[in-house]
Amino acid sequence: EPKTFCGELRDYQRDGLGWFHFLRELGLGGCLADDMGLGKTIQVLALLENRRTRRLKKDESRRPSLVVAPKSVVFNWIDEAKKFTPKLRVADYTGLDRKQRVGNLDDYHLIVTTYGTLRRDIAELKDQQFDYAILDESQAIKNGTSQAAKASRLLDASHRLSLTGTPIENHLGELWSLFEYLNPGMLGRSGAFASLCKS
Repeated sequence: EPKTFCGELRDYQRDGLGWFHFLRELGLGGCLADDMGLGKTIQVLALLENRRTRRLKKDESRRPSLVVAPKSVVFNWIDEAKKFTPKLRVADYTGLDRKQRVGNLDDYHLIVTTYGTLRRDIAELKDQQFDYAILDESQAIKNGTSQAAKASRLLDASHRLSLTGTPIENHLGELWSLFEYLNPGMLGRSGAFASLCKS
């Protein structure tokens, strides 16, 4: 974890942080599927603090990262960021007045929103360039034809992560939607993947 991170990661969380860096170097998205309560949020915040403090390359500009989460955990993200990464500028992009209240997304390091807001605002959000797009409780996009899944695939992000304790809830076919978000095309077409899962 960076020196500016206000906390200490456990060994397995450091391994997770190293894995995030490894994925970025390879240009791959990844799913952190730790059980609930093992600190997925903290690992991501350590990553985002590392991104905030990094030295930019000549042609690189600093972009915000986006976390999409269920409404019930949005405030957890904001509180944990205040506690562990107080220098991260965090925007709560929820509520009816979100656009007026937040203003320019590029003024922040981290934007936290809900799946419902992502669906409603995807016409604007798809034109915003993000450093990381992170789906928390990413089983929310297990149905690849849902509006949330389609909206998540339209996001323009240099890097993609998903966090979930249950990457598969009902059948293997749910993995297709998750990986189509993380690494488009990796598992082929949905119909072909579904046929493979049945055989």
